Amino acid sequence: MKALQIVRSVLVFAFAVGAVLAPAACASGQSAVADQAQPAGANQVQPTTAGQVVPAGADHVMLNPADLKWTDSPSLPPGVKVAMIEGQLDQPVPFTLRLQFPADYQIPAHRHPAVEHVTVLSGAINMGMGDTLDKARSTALPTGSFVIMQAGTNHFLWTAEGATVQVHGVGPIGITYVNPADDPRTK
Repeated sequence: MKALQIVRSVLVFAFAVGAVLAPAACASGQSAVADQAQPAGANQVQPTTAGQVVPAGADHVMLNPADLKWTDSPSLPPGVKVAMIEGQLDQPVPFTLRLQFPADYQIPAHRHPAVEHVTVLSGAINMGMGDTLDKARSTALPTGSFVIMQAGTNHFLWTAEGATVQVHGVGPIGITYVNPADDPRTK
């Protein structure tokens, strides 16, 4: 019984030490000292060559909606706008992006190599699982809804009205269409 209590105490201590040290070790080489002075502009985000953004030497990023840079997405059907908030989609790092969908928009059945977390920020979307877009087999997701789509799951999306969603996860992330003819990058 005494040995079990010692093991439990060691595990609790190890967890506590790990919880304190892990964020410092992951902070992109920055010191774990809380009052360390940051260079001017360190809490801004810098665009990369792929239109993606990464923190410029800071642990915290604060953005207003007006700071987002909206662009077309070559991997999605025309009409959608995308704004990268953090990360690089082709790297094993956290990413966050927003998508603005117009009314009557569709993304054919597709899958991703990583887990996708989707939050509906405004409007409503409809999502379903399967190898083809089937509106009858979809779920309406109004503002405030949240979806976790597992890696490799074939799914589709359509809108009746305009909507904005935020997608986050850990990359690398990409899109593979079930029907290669649906891929706008091949047209």
